[in-house]
Amino acid sequence: MIPKRLDSLFVRLLLAQVLLVACGLLLLGGLLVVERNQLMAPQYAVLIAPQVLIAARTPSMPSTQGLPAYGISEGIRRHESLPEGLKLRVTTMPAIADFVQELHKQGIQVDEVWLGRSEGRFTLWMHVQVPGAEPVWLSGYPPAAFPRWASRMSVGLVLMSLVVGLLSLSLARKVTGPLSQLRRRMQVHAHTGIQAGDASHAPLPRQAPPELLEIDQAYRTLSERLQRNERERALLLAGVSHDLRSPLSRIRLAAEMLPESPANAAGVASITRNVDHADRLTASFVEFIRAGVVELNETVDLAAAARRAVAGFERTQQELFCRAPPTLLLHQAHELLLERLIVNLIDNAIKHGGVPVEVEVLQSGDTAVLTVSDAGPGLPEQGAKQLMEAFARGDASRGLPGFGLGLAIAQQTVVRLQGELVFTQNGSQHQVQARLPLAR
Repeated sequence: MIPKRLDSLFVRLLLAQVLLVACGLLLLGGLLVVERNQLMAPQYAVLIAPQVLIAARTPSMPSTQGLPAYGISEGIRRHESLPEGLKLRVTTMPAIADFVQELHKQGIQVDEVWLGRSEGRFTLWMHVQVPGAEPVWLSGYPPAAFPRWASRMSVGLVLMSLVVGLLSLSLARKVTGPLSQLRRRMQVHAHTGIQAGDASHAPLPRQAPPELLEIDQAYRTLSERLQRNERERALLLAGVSHDLRSPLSRIRLAAEMLPESPANAAGVASITRNVDHADRLTASFVEFIRAGVVELNETVDLAAAARRAVAGFERTQQELFCRAPPTLLLHQAHELLLERLIVNLIDNAIKHGGVPVEVEVLQSGDTAVLTVSDAGPGLPEQGAKQLMEAFARGDASRGLPGFGLGLAIAQQTVVRLQGELVFTQNGSQHQVQARLPLAR
């Protein structure tokens, strides 16, 4: 199991190659051992054939005494029958078959060969029949099936492992490097909504796999199309918002120029109120458009922006107050966007949460944290639940009556700043927290 912090496609591919090479080496080593034993078996049979003949023709040889034979420790022993216990018939194994065949050429007939284990060692049992003697069981400790490990084998294995490891590392980097570059580009685009122009967003190298090059080209085409659609949508909304303000101004002016009388006072007030509401909606559309297209090329003092936003509401400290350090600089930001972000969060807290409202600005590592807390009794429980679900989905204020575009603008601003907007509820108190990186 790979630890989560180390788990990646590069690590998985590297481990897969190492595992494949290790399995290949084990298979190759096993085949070499089998071929070695099969090659040596006939020669070994020729060497011990005289001792096998003597042991088979000597009925008086005790089973506890072994007849010395080449390569067999403690010699060859004679038995009347095959003993009980765990054993395996190996007569048809390649090396054993060649061994038996060579003994047959030396005048020794072997019809059964078993491999057993006793006293922690392997024992080879053969049912032998030679001319002029009764069939008999012979046993002995066979020579090592595996070659003795030498120091040069260790050196060779280490050198081969280093070569294989370096080749695997190079191959894994060539495959996963372009994929990681494409992933980073998509992540930045997902957080900011725009394609940056730094080196990490350069085209993939031509040495990259052709499938990745095709994915990169398809992604670039899709990204350009999305950005073009976004620009066209912004121009459309800006044009509609601008065109709406002229008739709204004329309607308001006409309503205000009506004769003042008790009979039409209620109508004039209703017209003015609805015109103001429509004008605020139009202004919200303009802010929403600006939040998505304005360039982030300023260094802004977030603490000062928070104090200005709080002062603009002209509320007492019992209703609205701010806690912030003397200065807290945000790079690659926009002053107007940040002020509108703070104003929208405070306005939403006052309207839908209730006073007192607290604005807090602090620094946590390389992140600026802006927190707006309200008293909370003004927002119904069901509305708070919907709002928290909307924040979790990433579509703040969408489909929630009464919230307008304020939170949507705030969320779009935070996303463009590569930050995070979180809504929480602690009892009756609601809290919106914007976490913004100091530099990007």
